[in-house]
Amino acid sequence: MKNIFSRSATVLTLGLALALTSCDKQLDIDPQQSVDAGTALNSEANVASAVVGLYAQLGNSNLYGTNLILVPELLAAVDTYIRFQGTFGNFRDIANRNTRAENSTAETVWREAYQAINQANLVIDALPVVANPVSKTRFEGEARFVRGTMYFELVRLYGKQYNDKTAATDLGVPISLVPVRTVAEADRKIARSTVAKVYEQVIDDLTKAIALLPTTNGNRATRFTAKAMLARVYLQQATEESYKKAGIQADEVIKTSGKSLAPTLEAVFRGRNGSETLLEIQQNDQNNAGTGNSGLATHYASLGGVGRGDVLVLPAFAAQYGANDARGKDPLLYNSTGARRVSAPNVALRTGKYTTFGQNIPVIRLAEMYLIRAEAAFRAGDLPTALADLNRIRTRSGATPLTLTNLTPANGLATILRERQLELAFEGFRIHDLKRTGTNLVTANGTVIPITLDRLVLPIPKRETDLNDPNNPVLIQNPGY
Repeated sequence: MKNIFSRSATVLTLGLALALTSCDKQLDIDPQQSVDAGTALNSEANVASAVVGLYAQLGNSNLYGTNLILVPELLAAVDTYIRFQGTFGNFRDIANRNTRAENSTAETVWREAYQAINQANLVIDALPVVANPVSKTRFEGEARFVRGTMYFELVRLYGKQYNDKTAATDLGVPISLVPVRTVAEADRKIARSTVAKVYEQVIDDLTKAIALLPTTNGNRATRFTAKAMLARVYLQQATEESYKKAGIQADEVIKTSGKSLAPTLEAVFRGRNGSETLLEIQQNDQNNAGTGNSGLATHYASLGGVGRGDVLVLPAFAAQYGANDARGKDPLLYNSTGARRVSAPNVALRTGKYTTFGQNIPVIRLAEMYLIRAEAAFRAGDLPTALADLNRIRTRSGATPLTLTNLTPANGLATILRERQLELAFEGFRIHDLKRTGTNLVTANGTVIPITLDRLVLPIPKRETDLNDPNNPVLIQNPGY
């Protein structure tokens, strides 16, 4: 592997330069592409701007601006959930489980995530120039939050599901904690760390971010944002101990973050930085991911001239919402007539979560924490807590409350997983939930697609494996590619 970050270090430094200039802190460089990252972060002001650039990178269309949310949904596409009917071959192949190592989406997600990691490494390395101790602590916390989050997204897309029996040998993704500034540094060949090692790094970064981040930080990551992400990480590990840890983190966010459920689910996606969200990608009509055929509204929407309507919500999924459940009604599930859709099985359905190019994108919200705490409580035998948390989510949308008969040992886990699917639909959770619970994909005619299928893990980009030394390859491709 010649360079897991990008083929050219100048691309990295250019990205850093753009992050700095995005805050109107222009660098005096000539030419722009040759700015040296080592000198770019030589002042506290430039480090501050680079931290802002980290959030801009998270909103990249290949990260949370589109692909880290869209791709996990496409990986779970079956005729009882969604169908991709667009013309983009890269997305169609993922949805049809025909992905190849040359897939452009698999390549760009990898590249942009590692660029975010490298920018975080650059910030951490430059902290000695920050004189203000409060700013220094916060900058480190933000950089560690971004780095840990990106490694988490990478390992669960490009590695196998965490399994405590095999995680120490299953291949994850390469780990680099050293910033890349030059072409020579970019030429380092780094092998894939194990899934266990990557999770260790993720948990270490997020744990330290919790200690470093403030409780309030504008629209940026806070201590509670990091706790919520750590709860998500522990849930994904799917061990008896990690489920307990997930519940503890979620409980602390619920009780101490000051966040509260929005009055309606619609309000979460129509508003900006409301009471429920712990992290949103900040967008507006002039600056968003919905350009160049990217953006969640581009692919999900088909309303009033907005969107391509690439992702069709299928009737079998829509029918799972109860008659009074607002999540299954216009405007959260609609067609162009705006009429209620659950009772009309033959219409083209869309999600109403993403309907404008400039809307903010919720990445972490409090409803997820209630669902995590509910699952952890159920697994620990605390059925009253699990039931209360599930019903908080359901009653917010007018759904019929559940009872303890829905949480028996035989049906309880399926009830909780279904509630997560209904509440968090189209937000990037589905394939990850199916993997951690060992739940196979099943088509309408009963065909079973094993959740362990090789093509449900993205390939290591061919452009990276092609740069292996043929006599001593260090970057091993995933099975099936």
